[in-house]
Amino acid sequence: MKEHIDLAGYMQLAKQLQSLTESETALNAFIIKHFEELAYYGIIDLAQKAEVSKATIGRYLNKLGFTGYAEFKTALKNNLRTHNIMIAPIEASRVKNQSQDDSIQETALRYISNVTQLIQQFSDELDGDALKKLAKMIAEKQRTIYVVGSASSRALATHFSTLLKYSRTEVVLLPLDKAELPKALLGVSQQDILVAFSYYRFNPVVLEITKYFNSIKSNVVVISNTHSNPYGIYSDMQFILPSDVDSIFHSRTIGFLFIELLLYLLQKECRDDDNFEDLETLFKFFGTYSCTE
Repeated sequence: MKEHIDLAGYMQLAKQLQSLTESETALNAFIIKHFEELAYYGIIDLAQKAEVSKATIGRYLNKLGFTGYAEFKTALKNNLRTHNIMIAPIEASRVKNQSQDDSIQETALRYISNVTQLIQQFSDELDGDALKKLAKMIAEKQRTIYVVGSASSRALATHFSTLLKYSRTEVVLLPLDKAELPKALLGVSQQDILVAFSYYRFNPVVLEITKYFNSIKSNVVVISNTHSNPYGIYSDMQFILPSDVDSIFHSRTIGFLFIELLLYLLQKECRDDDNFEDLETLFKFFGTYSCTE
């Protein structure tokens, strides 16, 4: 039994196969493209996404040397554990809490340099066409935009949903309280969009929400910091944002940059069809930002 397998190891095994059927070729291509997500796939998920039969998956994995899908999935999960992909902040603290003689200035400049590199990586890897497509979809006023996020990702979800209301009215920030969720989800339709923010670690309620939207064939957009997430199976579009700044906590800087860029593109799509004047009227009526009585 192969205890763990990474992408390079998988590709080496696949390269040794002499001949593949058309279905096996398609399956191989799908596995390579979505390798980091596969640990979260069941065999039915893989069959549906790759558009092959479960029998094809079984035969193909046998050729690779696995007894079946269960052994393959175990090897994938062990690979995640081996590389500490799901490392908790307390564990990261123990790993990175090494004494350094750098001054505060040197430490700050090093951290800022790391964030600058994230911005450059984000720029280099950005799928502009996908982002433009998302902006166009969100600009369509017949859709309701549902937004969700847990823990630190809740801040991203709140920031996005708050500013989004300047451009359009039907925006719902979903609660994570299961008692409140059904009421918040009343009337969801196929044309609506779920935007789910989720950095490590993953929240089971957010996962259930993405499953629900996928089950009714609504649009699901996931913004995360890794391809190795459980939401990819249920999403129509994913944006994976760089976050590693050699710190205990992953940076959310690119998450906020992504939101601001998306809103900027959305404003260009909406032109003058927005809520700015209406909101300003309401702010003035209620004295929202007034410093006088």
